Amino acid sequence: MGRRASAIRMSMTPPRDHEQIAFLLNMQRLLSEGSFTASYKFALLLALADLAVENGDDSGARMQVTLAELAERFIRIYWRQAAPHPRGGVLQQNTDKQAAIVSLLVEARQKHMSLAQLERDSTTWSSLVAKVAKIVRTMPLFKLQTLGGEPVEFLYPSVEVNGSIELRPGIAFCFRRFHGLIEDLVRGAWLRFVRRLPANQLIHGEATDLAAFMFGAERHDLEALVPILRELQHDACFYCAASLRSRKRAVDHFVPWSLYPHDLGHNFVLADRRCNAAKRDALASVQHLDAWWRRTHDSGRALGAAFDGAGIVHSIDASRRVTAWAYANAEQAGALLWMRKDQYKPIDARWRTVACDRDCDR
Repeated sequence: MGRRASAIRMSMTPPRDHEQIAFLLNMQRLLSEGSFTASYKFALLLALADLAVENGDDSGARMQVTLAELAERFIRIYWRQAAPHPRGGVLQQNTDKQAAIVSLLVEARQKHMSLAQLERDSTTWSSLVAKVAKIVRTMPLFKLQTLGGEPVEFLYPSVEVNGSIELRPGIAFCFRRFHGLIEDLVRGAWLRFVRRLPANQLIHGEATDLAAFMFGAERHDLEALVPILRELQHDACFYCAASLRSRKRAVDHFVPWSLYPHDLGHNFVLADRRCNAAKRDALASVQHLDAWWRRTHDSGRALGAAFDGAGIVHSIDASRRVTAWAYANAEQAGALLWMRKDQYKPIDARWRTVACDRDCDR
């Protein structure tokens, strides 16, 4: 999943309420007042938000992000969108000619069946990351925070140091705290941008259809997980332990897709359809969290090898950090955790003991 961004951990405190509101207002301004001739700025915002979740913390500290990390994230964001749309060709992502990153990925998709396969081709992957990083630096990185011709550098100074930028104090915290809201805002603006481009008129459908194509899960990949998870779980439901031999089963996102809409192999479990339907978009109880953490600790690397063979993108570290982030947010919000059937229980601090006992670096 690429190199980890390093957070500069200083003696900091989280941003105060009015500073968090200012962040959201500036995000709103950026999306409504910013100049968008290509979709790169949307991808950059999503990339920064995801990297803050996976590599940041809630201290309020600054956070360094490398151009290589941004490039890798751009490739993952655009990979799905570089495939031909069912109603026509590849979506146009620029008001003029096709966006250069999309063109690079169209070519890459012709040679590699999956993103995971592309990543395993280290020479091709490194070359592609370098090309995308150059485009990111030239195009959106230092133009993102320009509003009405004036710089409003609330996210990061427009300065590159040793191939990195540095998020300002409190920005990583805000990206983490408001990740879901930011995803909805940015994806909605991106969707409207794509639908307005004349080159995309012939493939217009319902907004939900286009949104699913641009940002949905690669559902065909999930079936490749079934034999891997059945063997690991001894053909039993991850949640209720009932045998799946005579039951309908479903591949479930342990951290729900609605909270973090990215497919990472270690986040998947195999569940009885009834458990999957009952859990819906909730986080699972501490008991289930403990089972998931033990699984990644004991079998994580063997799972990774199996995922490689099946072409599934994965990262133990990223999955652990995302899971810790999701439960920390749930604790902050006083959320309910799903236990079984229609039974829920308020979250408590015990989840932190589970995570720390498994040597997760949060």
